[in-house]
Amino acid sequence: MGANGLPDFLTKDYLKEIMTFNAVMLEKELRPIKEQVDRMKRAGTPNQLDPQILMQVQMRISQAVQQRFKCTDDQVMQAVEIYGAKNDPSFKPILQRIATTLSTSLS
Repeated sequence: MGANGLPDFLTKDYLKEIMTFNAVMLEKELRPIKEQVDRMKRAGTPNQLDPQILMQVQMRISQAVQQRFKCTDDQVMQAVEIYGAKNDPSFKPILQRIATTLSTSLS
């Protein structure tokens, strides 16, 4: 463990890699959901997306991150805070990609 309480391998660059992987996975996981929502809209069916679906997507992404990067959600969130990723310009494109994916897939 590093002095900041994170595993030594969880550097700022590694966090960027994890967050990029998250963005790609999110796009892949939400694509069929967006297509389903679009079909429902075209059919005039009320757009009621089951919140469980989103929880399942998040669980699959978390599991994939843990397997591939050996980091838990808590460690990733801690790294986001420690490295100030939310306010760091170098993370802005990744965060924007995630936000855009969420807003375009779920609206």
